[in-house]
Amino acid sequence: MNNRIGYRRDFWLTLVIGSGLVFMVVLLGVSFFIAISDAEIKARKEFLIKQTELAASEIELAIDRFEENASGLTDYLEDEDLDGDDFRDDLTKAVRKIYNNYPGLIDTAWVNLQDSVVYMTKTDRNDFIRNRYIKKVPLKGSRNFLYYTAGNGKGFEVTFSLNPIRFTKNFVTHYYLNNGGTKLLLIDEELISLDLEDEQLTLEIDSVSYQNIQNDASIGVIGIYEIDWKEEEEAGIGVLVEYPFDFGSIYENVALLFMIESNSITSGIYSTYLFLFAGFVILLIGTVVFFTLSIQNRLKSQKLLEESAQEISELFDQQNILLKELRGFVFFHDFKGQITRVSEEVDEILGHSKTDFLEAFGSNTKNVDVLNVRELVKGALSQNKSFVDLEYDFKKPDGKVVRLRIFEKLVFDKSGRFNGGLGICTDISDQFQSKQELIESGKRLQNLIDNIPDIIFAYDNYGILLESYAKDQKFLKSLGTSVIGESVFDLVPEKQRDQTKFAFDLARRTGQIQTVDLNFNSREESQYFEIRFFPLDTKRMMSITKDITSQRVWEKGLVEAMNAADQASRAKSEFLANMSHEIRTPMNGLLGIIDLLGQTNLDDEQLQYLEVIKNSGNSLLSIIKDILDYSKIEAGKIEINTNIFCPADELEKQVQILSGLAQKKGVILKTTHQPKTEEMIEGDVEKINQIILNLVGNAVKFTPKGGIVSAKLEIENISGGINFLKCIVQDSGIGIPAEEIPKLTDPFYQVESSSSRSYQGTGLGLAIAKKIVELMGGELTISSELGKGSVFSFSVIVKKAPEIPTEFTLNEQPRRVNWNGMAKEYPLRILLAEDNELNLQLMHLMFDQLGYEFEVVKNGQEALQMVKEKEFDLILMDVQMPVLNGLDASREIRKLGEQGRVFIVGLSANVFDEDQKKAVEAGMDDYLTKPIRLFSLAEKLKEYSLKAELSHGKV
Repeated sequence: MNNRIGYRRDFWLTLVIGSGLVFMVVLLGVSFFIAISDAEIKARKEFLIKQTELAASEIELAIDRFEENASGLTDYLEDEDLDGDDFRDDLTKAVRKIYNNYPGLIDTAWVNLQDSVVYMTKTDRNDFIRNRYIKKVPLKGSRNFLYYTAGNGKGFEVTFSLNPIRFTKNFVTHYYLNNGGTKLLLIDEELISLDLEDEQLTLEIDSVSYQNIQNDASIGVIGIYEIDWKEEEEAGIGVLVEYPFDFGSIYENVALLFMIESNSITSGIYSTYLFLFAGFVILLIGTVVFFTLSIQNRLKSQKLLEESAQEISELFDQQNILLKELRGFVFFHDFKGQITRVSEEVDEILGHSKTDFLEAFGSNTKNVDVLNVRELVKGALSQNKSFVDLEYDFKKPDGKVVRLRIFEKLVFDKSGRFNGGLGICTDISDQFQSKQELIESGKRLQNLIDNIPDIIFAYDNYGILLESYAKDQKFLKSLGTSVIGESVFDLVPEKQRDQTKFAFDLARRTGQIQTVDLNFNSREESQYFEIRFFPLDTKRMMSITKDITSQRVWEKGLVEAMNAADQASRAKSEFLANMSHEIRTPMNGLLGIIDLLGQTNLDDEQLQYLEVIKNSGNSLLSIIKDILDYSKIEAGKIEINTNIFCPADELEKQVQILSGLAQKKGVILKTTHQPKTEEMIEGDVEKINQIILNLVGNAVKFTPKGGIVSAKLEIENISGGINFLKCIVQDSGIGIPAEEIPKLTDPFYQVESSSSRSYQGTGLGLAIAKKIVELMGGELTISSELGKGSVFSFSVIVKKAPEIPTEFTLNEQPRRVNWNGMAKEYPLRILLAEDNELNLQLMHLMFDQLGYEFEVVKNGQEALQMVKEKEFDLILMDVQMPVLNGLDASREIRKLGEQGRVFIVGLSANVFDEDQKKAVEAGMDDYLTKPIRLFSLAEKLKEYSLKAELSHGKV
């Protein structure tokens, strides 16, 4: 009886142990297979995404290059140096080259040669045909894939009939997909097979996935999908990647689709693994059944049990070896979350003994890591998940932090009740660290590339372009052709090729960076680039091209905003011009009377009062001038006028102007300059002087008594005759708070803006200076420390002046101070055309003091009639008058022939350069801006009295 009980106990014990062993081995094998399979599927998905992205990007680039080459044909046809052979042979070669560069893309090309149309095509035998075309060239609407270019509108037109589908088929043949892979093109909501052997698509995709693909493609979103497919008698599931792109301007909203079958991913070694594992499981089950059925023979059963135990031990030994290689351990837990079994490697991985690990997962545990794992398992159960996969950082008892990955398979019984789980915990610190370093390195490299605003080129030693990179492709496209393979000297403007070649050769020869500035003019804008050449190695050169223009390319969507801004700027300029005119008209009377009073006998107190009034009027004029200067800069109407001058002399002149103010305030004003600044250079001396006067004037204004203001001039050679002229103005004044420095060049901004501020001004001086410096290719910099003074510096681009012998033939006379009664010395017959009563009164007073008699008319029509009736030496013509304005009256007077040969000086409160140009174009000899000062009027009367005398002498 005891033997029978023992037999039954052994029987059920063997059955339970065997069944549990088989179950755990199956779970472990399945877990390994799932983990490996998931990893392979993920890798293949990433590979499929990269292949699709690379293929779509390469197609887009190829189409862009085709459009550039096609547009280059019209540039070639518009070359004025072309002869008949060029239109025949060379044109045919050029078109054929495009055919060969983009195989399968072009069906037919039509070329409009102004007087005729030819078409070119290739036959299936690769024969290239060119014939006259007498029919009407197809239009865009008549065919789906048609590319048209007309160049600069000189009558030459090129039209291409394209087959981008065939081109794409040929193109993607070079992209490998494993067996069962399919390549598709989505265009016009139609799927097209890209497999060369398939003329018609037989593949069908489930409707839900197909609808999702169409939706993502229509909005330009990259997608990856798990799909159900069917092809003829076969069906299955697969992974499909959709990547949207455009056929350039030819056709938009196209998507490239690459698909592989899911079963092909897990085939091969994975199927073999599954087959062997299944065989092993069957063998193990057979062994257990065999033991169970053979329990009657205890000796034989014991022997078989030992053999099975040995086999199982070897299996676990193999698994332990694998776990050691993976730096991990295996664990099992029940439905309560208590660990029932764990492998010995736990001590090596976690730094805790096996006993401590089992106790940590007890029912009353307070271990944070254990509680977190249990919460994750509960969360997975609530979401009906069958596994848990997580990574986290674990601190070992010795303080070392390791990265762990836990993958756990959750086990359920037939009724769906949770029975526990088994999992693998591995130390992935090395892999994680390598991955993080790789990610950070990739981010750094990508950030560096994404944030380089410059254009990078690589050349061979002869200047042939090998590689290019530009964040903004607009500049490369503006060249009208693919730059790769072209000579850099052919891409730069013709007038600057010698300069560029000299810098390139010098950099290659000396091994030092050489810089050259280039100006690219197009129909839309003018751009300035700084190119730095330097050797990359013994066989290659490199350049970094930096856009140094202050203007930015308007985005396409901002055209309307730009037009509105331009209209507002023009309205503002017109308003400021009208405001200037209205203010200068009464200022004309005010300052004119001041000048007249200055010529009378006044005592010292009266002269002091008069000086205060004059300074106030000049300050008001200065404010008006600042506002108008800024308006001209904003409207883009300021011009750079080049003159030859000596920088050192001009600095002394400008500082001398402010020496009186500095002396009055008790400020020490000094200048220094490099010897090279005494040489003659070319630049806009008036604007440079304006900036110097502004900076030095500000320094004197904000420097207290006993302070020092210094102005230093330097010059630095850039390349050849191109130089940087730099002026540094330093003061020991009140200084500027650091947070206020960036705002100083904002228009109308003042650091002290309260009504009781100590220093007055418009706040436009530095804004104007900054704009002018930028227009001259330079930069304005400001540094300051509160209470210790400030440093203002600017640099502008200038050229070395050509060596021209100086002729000292000027006979300068000392400037006259008192002009009373000058009419006897410089007689003139004067006609004054003026309609404003205030201005007439002022002119009467001025002419009376100067001793001149004159005739008065109040509009241009009367002036014209008066010239016909009497002879005059000089007409002072107001520009804005009723009936007939001064400009039109001047034009009519010039039409009178001999009677119209009279000097005309325009009078106007408008001070814009274009107003003075209009006056000259209308026939005026000179221009006086209001307010008219007595000495300015006297100087003009003297000048034209001498000219009239010479004119009468010649007659």
